[in-house]
Amino acid sequence: MPHKYTVLKGGTLIDGNGTSPIENTLIILEHDKIKSISPRRHTKVPFPAKIINAKGRYIIPGLIDMHVHCVEESFLPLFLINGVTAIRDVGNDTDFILTLRDEVNSGLRIGPTLFVSGYMINSRKIPFGASQHTAVIKNVKEAQKVVSLLAQKKVDWIKIYITLPKGVVRRVLFEANKFGIPVAGHLRKVDARFAAQWGISTIEHATGIAEALLADEEFEDAPPLHTISDKTWLHVDRTKYNDLIDLFIEKNVYIHANLTLYESFTLPAEKIKNKPFVELMPPSIVEGWDFYLSKQFLEVTQDKENWRITKERLEEFLVMFKDKGGKILAGTDTPWPYLLPGFSLHRELELLVEAGLTPMEAIWTATKYAAEALKQEDNIGTLMEGKRADLVLLNTNPLENIRAVRDIHLVIKDGKIVKRKELLRSLKNRGS
Repeated sequence: MPHKYTVLKGGTLIDGNGTSPIENTLIILEHDKIKSISPRRHTKVPFPAKIINAKGRYIIPGLIDMHVHCVEESFLPLFLINGVTAIRDVGNDTDFILTLRDEVNSGLRIGPTLFVSGYMINSRKIPFGASQHTAVIKNVKEAQKVVSLLAQKKVDWIKIYITLPKGVVRRVLFEANKFGIPVAGHLRKVDARFAAQWGISTIEHATGIAEALLADEEFEDAPPLHTISDKTWLHVDRTKYNDLIDLFIEKNVYIHANLTLYESFTLPAEKIKNKPFVELMPPSIVEGWDFYLSKQFLEVTQDKENWRITKERLEEFLVMFKDKGGKILAGTDTPWPYLLPGFSLHRELELLVEAGLTPMEAIWTATKYAAEALKQEDNIGTLMEGKRADLVLLNTNPLENIRAVRDIHLVIKDGKIVKRKELLRSLKNRGS
């Protein structure tokens, strides 16, 4: 029978609110909630309780990956093993992901808390990855119908995609707002300024931003069906940065950075494939990755210098956005080739620090800000009394070196200790 209380003694708390770390804490969890947080010497330990010695370790909120495509049930333990206690899925088979969400969120299945959009909305099918799960619409009447259908299915988000024209985007945003459903946008045909003006909540992969900053508004990028361009950032007018950033902040628009994706575009296929823990992935996924790297990837990423400049310009914009008070989200686009569930979020945080964020600011992108964007700040994202007991114990200090997020001692989800070794063993033994 599980204990009513779990007590973490002696750890250093990094609560995610931006306050200074609190040493030698006593954190009492009652069932799935945080009952109390206090200096160790001031609080009596309840009985009976499971005691965890956290001395010398650092306690952070559970991490949130804000852009995934959880196309396989076997991804779920990989997230938890890596301290990812919540995910936002923004493009999937609707019935599959809604069923998975409800099974996990009700406790019938082990996994991170899921927030999902189901299929994407676009004006045509795009022959890349999760784009196969797309509702094709051509006009505002169809936009109204598809949003209503998704609302009836009780999705948490709506995702719009790259070729929707302005009038249809505006109608999707209007209809979604009526149902109180936030909209995530992977943008190209419509730029980020237009989307922000009409109520977009999050901008995925930082797309549509460069299109809103073009010095020559008649510039035509090619090929138009590539989901992310390696050319538009090369033609931006940097004097337009501040005005666009001010609009994003005024409209409370979050930017999903996805630097893991941009990094992969700068690398040769051989280096992308050189990742640990690939053996934990389903063989069908790895086969698909290798096929993509040998075919479409070569076409999309042939100009590595363009992608290097694109990543640098994007990072410059993100740091300016952050410095003015803008909020960046961490997300990985897993299972993009060799971006493994859970593991890739650690790399995303490292890349954000390399771009110019402090370690604390990087942690916010996967905790506090992610929870705010999900409208879940009262439940997750920071460690406070009354909130859900989702937390990670690290062996080293992430505020000194963000790579510490890889050095995990223990993960707790909904007040329960995640059996990481057992989950790893089950993945390694799959099919044997």
